[in-house]
Amino acid sequence: GLTNVTAISGGYYHTCALKTDDKVDCWGMNSSGQVGNGTMITPTKPVAVTGLTNVTAISGGYYHTCALKKDGNVACWGMNSSGQLGDGTKTKRLSPVPVTGLTNVTAIDGNGFYTCALKKDASVVCWGKNKFGQLGDGTKNNSNKPVAVKGLTNVTAISAGYYHNCALKKDGNVACWGYNY
Repeated sequence: GLTNVTAISGGYYHTCALKTDDKVDCWGMNSSGQVGNGTMITPTKPVAVTGLTNVTAISGGYYHTCALKKDGNVACWGMNSSGQLGDGTKTKRLSPVPVTGLTNVTAIDGNGFYTCALKKDASVVCWGKNKFGQLGDGTKNNSNKPVAVKGLTNVTAISAGYYHNCALKKDGNVACWGYNY
């Protein structure tokens, strides 16, 4: 079985575990490479994510996964139809690729077809699908690179829903954006 796990995160039909050696193992559906082992073959047991080390946090999306590294950079893999990997393309990736121009990240959270990151300066950026304004940039345009959430500062924590996000601010207030049906 899987041992020495410090954190887990699930996607739609896949799960990933962060281990004490700061590496990640994933298992489950791998139709878009969301397991990150360089194939689209669904593993029957946890497999190591190819070339991924020094990880401090993980977050699974619908058919993609992202990892926060100790140096404050983020890498993502899997489906990329809406730019949810943040690498400036819409190309599916079977192993981790860096998110374009993103540094100084302290937390990540993804859901659906997008991901958001909390930066060291207490601002938030998001990338991927934006049909309901879940990227918070004032548009409904998808973005294959991180975009700043407009007017959001002094954030201490983020949480991603399927089509919306919320942020906890330093003063104890909460701000949310996206789908509000």
